[in-house]
Amino acid sequence: MNKYEVLWVDDNVEEQDAFLESAYLEGINITFFKTSKLGMEELSSKIEYYDAVILDAMVYNESEDEKAGLIGLQNSIKKINSLADRKKIPYFIFSGYIDKDEHSSAREMLADEKIFIKSKDNQALFNAIKEAADEQELTQLKHKYPNPFAVCEENYLGAKHFERVLQLIKDIENPENISNPQDGLLPIRKLLEASFDKLNKLGLIPDEIQNGNGSINGASYFLAGSNDQYLYEGKLIHPVRAESIRHLISLTQDASHNEGNKLGADTYLGKANNTFLYQSLCYSLLEVLDYLKPFIDTNSVKSINQKKWEEICF
Repeated sequence: MNKYEVLWVDDNVEEQDAFLESAYLEGINITFFKTSKLGMEELSSKIEYYDAVILDAMVYNESEDEKAGLIGLQNSIKKINSLADRKKIPYFIFSGYIDKDEHSSAREMLADEKIFIKSKDNQALFNAIKEAADEQELTQLKHKYPNPFAVCEENYLGAKHFERVLQLIKDIENPENISNPQDGLLPIRKLLEASFDKLNKLGLIPDEIQNGNGSINGASYFLAGSNDQYLYEGKLIHPVRAESIRHLISLTQDASHNEGNKLGADTYLGKANNTFLYQSLCYSLLEVLDYLKPFIDTNSVKSINQKKWEEICF
């Protein structure tokens, strides 16, 4: 099932658990805010992350201490429209009572907007969200590369890595737009470091290696089963993935100014008349991330993972 990330601004979320559960079963993950101000701040900082927006008709504008009204909705729509140069994100008005007679003036004000009524139009809203989101280029990429984007969730590597993964995928999809491949090596390294940090938290990399000098090299050697100071009960990760990680680290570290220049990778990439090497690194990292998501899901118990290796006492 395809997944959709949706931002919801509503002042009465606490009483809508059934809606949230139904959305989840439809593959729609909802992040909600009770004021237009907080919701639009989130959207401004992470609009690429979201596939659609749901707006309550009567909502708090800046504070929960104020009375809910249309001004919050109007300001949200205004902000969404102002972000269109970055992304034209679809939005949907979802109200519990705007269809009642006493709100006829509000309906007139929103005459050009499609309004979904809570409880009555829930399924119609879910269908409309998916249909509109599926037309978005970014949503199409997220569905094409589900696992690399999924590891950007907080229970994996974290949302701060979403932009890094997105740029790597854009470079693969549109290599003609790559202008400086050297600049793409640091995000690759950052994603590898984040992967090691997560595996350390799961007990698959010892603290003394993760927190020691040369941790990125040490972590990669340990995962490959190549650290002779430890006994291994079996392979920690697939050898092919371990080799891919070593290759990625070798080139990204060499290109880093504070890591030496054994291979001259930075200069090589700068003078190359093509971007094939950089694209190959992007593909290698995406293959690792694609493997990492289900691997974390099936190896999530730290106490079990720590039994897979043992430090040798000399």
